[in-house]
Amino acid sequence: MHKFTLGCLSATALVALSVSAIAAPLPDTPGAPFPAVSSFDNSGPYAVTSQSEGPSCRVYRPRTLGQGGVRHPIILWGNGTGTGPTTYSGLLTHWASHGFVVAAAETSNAGTGREMLACLDYLVQESNRTYGTYVGVLNTGRVGTSGHSQGGGGSIMAGRDDRVRATAPIQPYTIGLGHDSSSQRNQRGPMFLMSGGADTIAVPYLNAQPVYSRANVPIFWGERRYVSHFEPVGNGGEYRGPSTAWFRYQLMDDQSARSTFYGRLCRLCTSLLWSVERKGIE
Repeated sequence: MHKFTLGCLSATALVALSVSAIAAPLPDTPGAPFPAVSSFDNSGPYAVTSQSEGPSCRVYRPRTLGQGGVRHPIILWGNGTGTGPTTYSGLLTHWASHGFVVAAAETSNAGTGREMLACLDYLVQESNRTYGTYVGVLNTGRVGTSGHSQGGGGSIMAGRDDRVRATAPIQPYTIGLGHDSSSQRNQRGPMFLMSGGADTIAVPYLNAQPVYSRANVPIFWGERRYVSHFEPVGNGGEYRGPSTAWFRYQLMDDQSARSTFYGRLCRLCTSLLWSVERKGIE
């Protein structure tokens, strides 16, 4: 019995070491600056294509990668319960049009974040090949996570990974469905937490408020007044522009996006349609 237990512990330790090695931070390899945009709500300058790849991932990306010497940051996406990437294709296409490579886990149960990170593993592996679609055109040191509802909770879970630099959970469901609340205290990069004032499914005071209170990283909590739990479906609704600004600032160093979140008179702070709380972000 003792021999079996020790063997199991040794195997567990090896797995833990393996996961730790896989999850180590990756080098930041920025390329040329991305084209400036005048609106985060409008489509960006890139034509977009999408297809299923790797371990059940739907990848939305600029049709021509690396154009002008840029290296594309990555956004991992988790779907809401019972849905797939096509439910949010407008939003994911929008982000890709701004220059991100968006890897959406093709699962309707993304609450653990595992499938999202598997998509990252795939892209990292592909970028390290001798030749191929992603060689020399990705910045795997700039990775963000996002998702809706159960997938929003999954994006927080994935945010524990050392390779993730920023998160943007949308109306995350954090009281079950694979979510472990301890993840909220173990984030690796700043968080833009989005909730809806009329959301009766991922009720903000039960799901978002604890995340805000527990977060160990700078966090911007924006609650869009009057919108329901289904606001992000399709093109992202009222979350499309702010989430794009967040990722452009955090992953592309787009300084024009900074004022959406930072400063006493930040754009969301002064909007009558948003209720804002900030911690570690001024």
